[in-house]
Amino acid sequence: MPNRTDASLARRMVRARAARVSALLLGGLFVGFLLLVVVFIEYRRAIDWIDHTHEVISAVEELQSTLSDAESGQRGYLLSLDPRQLVPYEEGRERSRALLDRLRSLTADNPLQQDKVTALRSLTADRLDRMAELLRQADEAGVAWAPAPVREGIGAGMMAEIRRMTATMRAEEDLLLAGRSRHATLLELLMIAYGIVFVTVIGWLCFSTVRRLERDYQAERAEGEALAATLQENRVLLDEVNHRVKNSLQIVANLLRTQAMRHRSAEVRQELLDSSSRVLAIAEVHRRLYGEGAVYDTVELTDLIRSIAENAVPPTGGAEPAMTLATGAPLSAPVDTAVPVALIVNELLTNSYKHAFPDGRRGRVTVDMAVAGNEVRIDVADDGIGLPEEVAGNSGGGFGLNTARNLTRQLRGRLEIERLTPGTRFLLTFPMKPPAPTQA
Repeated sequence: MPNRTDASLARRMVRARAARVSALLLGGLFVGFLLLVVVFIEYRRAIDWIDHTHEVISAVEELQSTLSDAESGQRGYLLSLDPRQLVPYEEGRERSRALLDRLRSLTADNPLQQDKVTALRSLTADRLDRMAELLRQADEAGVAWAPAPVREGIGAGMMAEIRRMTATMRAEEDLLLAGRSRHATLLELLMIAYGIVFVTVIGWLCFSTVRRLERDYQAERAEGEALAATLQENRVLLDEVNHRVKNSLQIVANLLRTQAMRHRSAEVRQELLDSSSRVLAIAEVHRRLYGEGAVYDTVELTDLIRSIAENAVPPTGGAEPAMTLATGAPLSAPVDTAVPVALIVNELLTNSYKHAFPDGRRGRVTVDMAVAGNEVRIDVADDGIGLPEEVAGNSGGGFGLNTARNLTRQLRGRLEIERLTPGTRFLLTFPMKPPAPTQA
């Protein structure tokens, strides 16, 4: 048993350490999870910034393309004076203004780009105004003058400046895009790495927990089997001890009875028989407490009184008083109640058989047990010659009757003796204590 106790203690210590390590790992994973949430939020911001940069680049490219379309429409009109050529020009004018407003909004977080947008807006406005002025002059001068501005390349330098500025904005946005892409990639790698670590740690925890539970189960199963074997051994030993105690009590009772039969003195013989009866009453309680391989904490009082009454009948070999037994419904009593009750009933019956029916007198002995509320009433009566008045008093009688009185006080009960015509009645009343609750 000490070895098993030490093994159980060692397992508990190992489990406690494993629980602490698991708690630390889970705590670390939780903190890491919070960090992962922060990284994920930052990653989403980086992706949003990348999308934002793509929008700026797209707007710059579309502005450049729109201005080129407007310039192509203006040139086509100057060369042909065909009004249909003005459609892309008009669309380009309106679209370029909208794109400049969008660029201003998109670059609100970048002061340097804002300055470039302002300069670009000024150049674009000048270029569009110049283009409008050329168209007006072409309308006034006629077909002969219209191709001249095209051949002279009027406005080409201004468009070159616009392309240079948009190229610069595009280059700067490309740099921002590259940096933000690297940042997003790093965050993505961090999330992937943490995911691998998280899955690895969780898998290790699950594997180690299952393995530890399996080891504990096997160890506790072996310990349970050992404990069951030990318990069975203890039960066998307890049954053997109880059997020997019961046999020893019966041997003591038989020895007293044998000694009584061989003694010449009738008074001594009767005392020995009375002692044998008391020992048998105690043996009967013991048999009911520790019988059939089980241990009980209560005794069925009805069957106990029936057995005591049957054992109390004297083996006279001739005519003997008739016995009437009415014990009512079954009633369980704790052992510290059952033993005094058994001895009291034995003493009262012994007293009736010994004194109420002298010289082979025939008669009847009745035993009646009833329950009224929390009180138990046991009525032992006979129709014999009756007790003398001095014996029926509170302190009269011999050893057996005084023993019954003392045991009644132990039960916190009352023993009333009533003289009948004919016979004697003993009324035992005592409170019934509830059985002690069984601990789980």
